[in-house]
Amino acid sequence: MQEAPLVMPKMSMTMTEGTLVTWHKSEGDEVRAGEVVCEVATDKVDMEVEAPADGTLARIVAQPDDVVAVGEPIAYLTTAAEDLLAGLFDGPAPEPAPQPEPEPEPVAPAPVAAEPVPAAPRRVAPEPVPTPPRRVAAVPAARRAAAERGIDLATITPTGPAATIRLADLPPLEVKPRRSPRAVIARRMSASAQVPQFVVYRDLEVPAAGDWTTVFLRALAGALRRHPELNAEWADGDVRRHDHVGVALAVDTGRGLLAPVLRDPDLDDGLAERVRDLVRRARAGKLTLAEMSGGTTTLSNLGGFGVDAFHALLSPPQATALAVGRVQEKVVPVPGGIGLSLRCTVGLTVDHRVGDGADAARLLASVQELLTL
Repeated sequence: MQEAPLVMPKMSMTMTEGTLVTWHKSEGDEVRAGEVVCEVATDKVDMEVEAPADGTLARIVAQPDDVVAVGEPIAYLTTAAEDLLAGLFDGPAPEPAPQPEPEPEPVAPAPVAAEPVPAAPRRVAPEPVPTPPRRVAAVPAARRAAAERGIDLATITPTGPAATIRLADLPPLEVKPRRSPRAVIARRMSASAQVPQFVVYRDLEVPAAGDWTTVFLRALAGALRRHPELNAEWADGDVRRHDHVGVALAVDTGRGLLAPVLRDPDLDDGLAERVRDLVRRARAGKLTLAEMSGGTTTLSNLGGFGVDAFHALLSPPQATALAVGRVQEKVVPVPGGIGLSLRCTVGLTVDHRVGDGADAARLLASVQELLTL
């Protein structure tokens, strides 16, 4: 049996650290390959960490709310799995020092006649040849971590096989406090403030009954499919159109605002159940990274909170965001007098680098048409 580190996984290209949320196993517990042992949080979502092999959770080194760099250990497993241990050593183990060969027995010389011996020439001692520095044996993860933290491996006492330095031999990292979810939202909204954006409002007639969030999801996606010039983003000094429609749905959770993405919701016959499941898992912190990626627009519905109209900020690089207010009966003109109509005020925010006011007006006209089909 060998001890191997369970490290903080890299769950996205931009992830540099994660926060330990909770442990599902305790020290000394047996674990199976693929079994969930803990949960960690990134800027985007909480994720489950699985055991890479059968074994025993020997030591836990990261506690809930600890912030740990990607690749640093959060625990250690005792396991016999060869594939988990393969590749831990960076180069061959040090070779044993060569043993001196035994000296031959002295042989008595045969007697010879004495002859004059010439004086021996004076010998000059050769200059010493510098010995190259010995490479310290260390596992790759320990070598990388030491380089990143400016640690001289020669100062570390090894505890691994063949005097090899392991990750656990390095001094512990200073634990940074867990960042508030508001810090993540603040960073995103600060980026949004750098985008030149405008809002177009319109009162829309809506169907007599239905799940309003699902209705508007389907209508917004369908309208963007009709107007691909707004299903785009500003990148590298030009407009880049998307080949799919991904609607990020703003969800209010106990940890702040999350926006999981529904890809091509206008083409999904089971959209209502899909939305309910997504919202439920967002509030439980059970979303996957794939469900947090691929958004090309955002839908935010505050109608259920009694809000009549509001302005939704863009989430860069998305070029549009639709804010949906309360659905209510309003007095409207009808042929021969006045009447009641079920209506809703929406606000469409647009990146002015990608589109203009007329583009926004045409998109809302298509949303209205799709709502009343």
